Amino acid sequence: MTKMTRVDKYLLACLFRSKMAGAGQPWYMPALWPFGHLAYAFTKPVDDKPAEPVASADLDLTGHLTSFAGALRAFGLSYLCVYGGRAIYPAFGPAASWDWSWMWPIVTRNLVAAWTICGFWDWFLYFSPLKDKLHKYKLNPTYPKWNQFKHDAFYTTTAVVLAAAVEIVLCHGWATGSLPYQHDLWATPVQNAFWVLFITHWRIPHFYVLHRAMHPWKRPGVPDVGKWLYNHVHSLHHRSYNPTAFSGTNMHPLESTLYFCAGMLAVPFGCHPTIVLACMIDCAVGAWLGHDGFQFPGSGDYFHQLHHAHFDCNYGALHIPLDKWVGSYAGSKDGVRSIWAKESDASAINQVLAGVSVVGWSAVSALSMYQVGASVFA
Repeated sequence: MTKMTRVDKYLLACLFRSKMAGAGQPWYMPALWPFGHLAYAFTKPVDDKPAEPVASADLDLTGHLTSFAGALRAFGLSYLCVYGGRAIYPAFGPAASWDWSWMWPIVTRNLVAAWTICGFWDWFLYFSPLKDKLHKYKLNPTYPKWNQFKHDAFYTTTAVVLAAAVEIVLCHGWATGSLPYQHDLWATPVQNAFWVLFITHWRIPHFYVLHRAMHPWKRPGVPDVGKWLYNHVHSLHHRSYNPTAFSGTNMHPLESTLYFCAGMLAVPFGCHPTIVLACMIDCAVGAWLGHDGFQFPGSGDYFHQLHHAHFDCNYGALHIPLDKWVGSYAGSKDGVRSIWAKESDASAINQVLAGVSVVGWSAVSALSMYQVGASVFA
C-alpha cells in the first residue's frame, strides 16, 4: 500500500473539515442540519477537545464546498415552500390581486420557521440536558442573559414578518407579469445550478455594502452617515455582543428589510422564484445558525463573532473576501488594533479596487430594488 504524503493528508483533511462557520465540521454538514449536528453532539466523547477557533481571510476548497452545502439546504427549503403545499404558490397566479388569503400563509410560515429553527437550536445549545457537555465548544464561554434571548427573539420575529412583506411584493410582481421570471425551473439546469450553488457568494457583497454602511466611516472630509446609521439603526444588532441563533436577524426594521432584499439581486435576470426565495432563506438560516455562538457541533461563525466582539473588523464574509481586500479583516484581537493604524501603498490600491467593486454592487442592488418597486407599484 502506497504511503500517504503530507500533501495527500492535507488534501484529505480539506475534503472533510471546514474552517468557516461551524469550524471543524465536515463540509457536507450544513445540508444535514440539524440531524448531523445532533448525532455528533450525542456521540462526541466527553473528553473531546475543541479545536482552536480560526477566522481565515477567505475560503479554501473545503469552505467553498461547505458554502455549496448550505446553499443546497436553502434551495431545498425554498423548493418545499414553492411546491410542497397543496395550494399553488402565490407567484403563479393567486398573488395577481392583493388579498390577505394568500398573504397570511407566507407570514405564518416565516414565523413558524423562525421560532422552530432559532427556538430549538438555542434550547439545544443553551438549555438542553447536553448544555454542560457542549459548553466547551462555546466561542465566548460566558452565557448570554435571559433578557438578551427575549430581546433578540422579538426583533427576529419582526424581521421575518418584514421578510414576508418583501416576498409578498415579489409574488405580486411575478403574478401580474410586472416582473418577468423563468417559468420552468428545469429549462436551463446548468445556469440554475450556478445560481443555486453560489447563492451565498453572490449575495455577500450586498451584505457587506449594507453592513459596512451602517458602521462609522471614519473618512476625513466625508460626512459620517455611517455613524448616524449605527447609532439609530445598526446598534440594535450589536446589543447581542454574545450572539445566539435568535441574534442572527435581531435587526432594526429598516436593516432587516434591506437585508432580505438581497433576493432581489436575482430578479433582473429573470430567475425562477424558487432561486429568489432560496436567497432570502439563506439570509435567514445562515444568519441564525452562524450566530449560534458554538464551534461544531454548533454552527457559529468565528469570523463574524470577532466583529461582534471588536466592532471595527470583518464586516462581510469569507466567500467574497472584501474585508481582506480593503484591510478590515482581523483574525484576532491584535488584528483589530492594526486595522486603522497600518496602511501601505498596496493596501491603498486594494481599497480602491474593492471600492470600485463595492460601488458597482451597490448600484446593482439599488437598481434591482428600483426595478421591483417601479414594476410592482407602477
